[in-house]
Amino acid sequence: MIGKVLAAAALMAGLMTTSALAGQTISLTVAAGQPPAALPSLALVGKYFIPEVNKRIKDAKIDVTINWKEAYAGSLLKPYQMLDGIKDGLADVGFVPTIFFPDKLPLEQITLVAPFLTTDIELLDRVMNRLHHTIPAFPAQYAKFNQLRLGGTGADSFELLTTFPVKKFEDIKGRKIGTAGAALAWLRGTGATPVQSNMMEYYNSTKNGVFDGFIVFPSAFPAMKYPEAAPYVTKVGFGAQYSVVLTMNKDSFNKLPPAVQKIFLDVGEQWGIRSDKAYMTAGEAGYKSLPKFHAHLYDFPEEERKKWAFAMPNIAKEWAASMEKQGLPGNQALSALMNEARKDGIKPVRNWDRE
Repeated sequence: MIGKVLAAAALMAGLMTTSALAGQTISLTVAAGQPPAALPSLALVGKYFIPEVNKRIKDAKIDVTINWKEAYAGSLLKPYQMLDGIKDGLADVGFVPTIFFPDKLPLEQITLVAPFLTTDIELLDRVMNRLHHTIPAFPAQYAKFNQLRLGGTGADSFELLTTFPVKKFEDIKGRKIGTAGAALAWLRGTGATPVQSNMMEYYNSTKNGVFDGFIVFPSAFPAMKYPEAAPYVTKVGFGAQYSVVLTMNKDSFNKLPPAVQKIFLDVGEQWGIRSDKAYMTAGEAGYKSLPKFHAHLYDFPEEERKKWAFAMPNIAKEWAASMEKQGLPGNQALSALMNEARKDGIKPVRNWDRE
């Protein structure tokens, strides 16, 4: 008799659970501080991530419908507000530019402190994914802000746009150059004045004389029209950079059925891979757009690139030491990044980890 009662109770619980999930509609807001047209990875949030999540839920015959709200171009959260905005639940899924959070996401700055490394975005992101899967300190950064990383991506090689020609390293001395976050350190030892800024400010700030140029990736040229404001484009070769993650508020994530959680994680990883591939070609498209802006393109000579790289202090070792002081595996992460690059045949302009 007791067995029959327990069996009936279990059956009832199962029916209640099924009933609770049947026809469930979940509302989620996706936010970004930039416009989708400016960034291939952000464009893929709407073109790939959202529809692919919907498709996989449908294909798995999970009776859940996601009611998506998309809030881009700072309409809900500005770029510098993204991390805390997702933490506080102002949006559920966020396009977070890690470059803007060197203090809050310190380990995510690793490629930025090793410039002149490689233009291979896919290589960099393979390394970063491995670090996230093998070193607990990496995902723990996001747990502190009540969210988890669904996927990460990079951007094509960062380059220099200016209102004046730059043909040798000494040309930037005394000039004001805008950039963001950890990339400000690339100007140390150059004689230039770094100015903290972001993609949404580069055009107007240059036009208004706030600074004389800025550092950005070519894939953003067509949409943001940067060469109109700074028509001298110098391929310095700072390198591809891991710089953006797609995150989700943990409370929102935990409300999803387990099968849907797995879909979000799987699609988030694929979003990163597809974004990497998109950037591999979008950078070239950026260069091809320069004639319509009447811009000038100059390829920095290798000797000038080396001058720039070695004029800087060893910012990678400085970063690793500061991570270690915080109890974070800075040395391990830096060695992994550089070794992986060298295994793939990359010959860094400067071996940051070996000095």
